[in-house]
Amino acid sequence: MQKPGIMSQVKSGLRLAGLTLVFLGIAGLFFVGVDYLFFPADHSRVLGLVFLVISALIMVVTMNRWLTPLAGLLALAVLNGMLSTSTGHLLANPTQPMSRLDALYVTTFFAASAALASTLRGRQLNIVERVAVLAFVFSLALLMAYDGTRHRPGAPLDGTDFTLMGISLCCLLVAWGYDRLRRRRGHNLRDHHLRRPASFPADSN
Repeated sequence: MQKPGIMSQVKSGLRLAGLTLVFLGIAGLFFVGVDYLFFPADHSRVLGLVFLVISALIMVVTMNRWLTPLAGLLALAVLNGMLSTSTGHLLANPTQPMSRLDALYVTTFFAASAALASTLRGRQLNIVERVAVLAFVFSLALLMAYDGTRHRPGAPLDGTDFTLMGISLCCLLVAWGYDRLRRRRGHNLRDHHLRRPASFPADSN
């Protein structure tokens, strides 16, 4: 009697692992496209544009499937930031110091991003929400490419870093706020329809 339940859990776990791997591959293509297009160095901007367009189209169509892995990766980034805040150096490179204040800023950014992204899981997104989430991922990719291309590991955050983090959060806030507004309108419409039958007897008099 327990076999169907166990097999179902195994299949669910394998499906989630497969979706995570696919998401990482598409996200990697997207991030490489942003890097090549805006910080070409020895790379081709045209190739970066091709990577960006292909990955962006796939991400928009499959967005409902990869929001859960995205929220999980953002949560891991929060853990990474907390460790960097406590130790005062980059987790990937213990020999590279990092300002605890900057690490706290980054941790707060990823914590807010993870919290907002988690509210979008498990439902069908409309076009406004999809564009907002894609803009968030684009801003995040641009932030990572900016820091990586300038070879600034552990360097103090500058105005561009804070601007890109602010834009990223604003994109998720747009998606979250639009969903709240839509739900409130739906709730008001339901209340309106529920009240209408009670008014019919008075109208007939």
